[in-house]
Amino acid sequence: MHRHALRRATVRGCALALLFVAASAVAADYGNFEIGPGFTPDPQTGTGTTGGARDAAKAFGASCAGSVDTTPDHVITVTGAVNLKVYTTSTTDSTLVLRGPSGTFCDDDSRGELDAEINALLRPGRYEVYVGHLGETGQYTLTLTENVGGTSTGAGDEGGIEAYRDFTLGAGFTPDPQRSRGETGGSRDARSYGKACTGTIDTTPDHRLTVTSALNLRMFVESTTDSTLVVVGPNRTLCDDDSHGDLDAEVSGAFSPGQYEIFVGTNGGQNGRYTITLNEQ
Repeated sequence: MHRHALRRATVRGCALALLFVAASAVAADYGNFEIGPGFTPDPQTGTGTTGGARDAAKAFGASCAGSVDTTPDHVITVTGAVNLKVYTTSTTDSTLVLRGPSGTFCDDDSRGELDAEINALLRPGRYEVYVGHLGETGQYTLTLTENVGGTSTGAGDEGGIEAYRDFTLGAGFTPDPQRSRGETGGSRDARSYGKACTGTIDTTPDHRLTVTSALNLRMFVESTTDSTLVVVGPNRTLCDDDSHGDLDAEVSGAFSPGQYEIFVGTNGGQNGRYTITLNEQ
């Protein structure tokens, strides 16, 4: 069964170097932003150098990755509630931390190509942005754009639904809902996670979920077969068979910050195709 494509570990070279030369003419190093709904110009960009002497996980929580500076690289002043996409384009493996009144949001590779992306509904206030890295220091461009309509499901979606994608979500995440797809089942008995779990699942998770701030989450499957769900997270395991109706599975409830593994299984030995949907309650 096809699973996640391997991320490229090599640093991109000449093309990105040219990108940063061009970007420096229009984007200020470590520039700050003031935005609100319908802000212009859209997008807005800033540039800088990744990393610093501070461990993001120790400073902001276990879901945050990389090394960051002791002071923010950028400050975003939000004047009115806005659905915002913030992402990096860099010459290294970049990470992002966004901290402010709506919570702390962290990401590593959601943008693809080892770059970071955060989508969040931000209420008014002051937000700090830290652009970090895993491994080597590099140059980056930070882009801010408004999520209008919320139709994208993440990096690499290209207007469809990305298969076997991972999710990084916090309170007020956008776009909402978020979706992915795949094939149910596998060779492992779901009861290995407890008697309440049913069906057969893969030996590795179909999706990984990083929760950056506490939220009430609904997660359900729509499939061509009798689907099951197993969600393994901090100090608990959630399992379901038919709660979504039509032989499909659903789990919901309060999710605390941390890492979760999602397995989409099948009952009856017949694999099928599925779409999984995550939305905030």
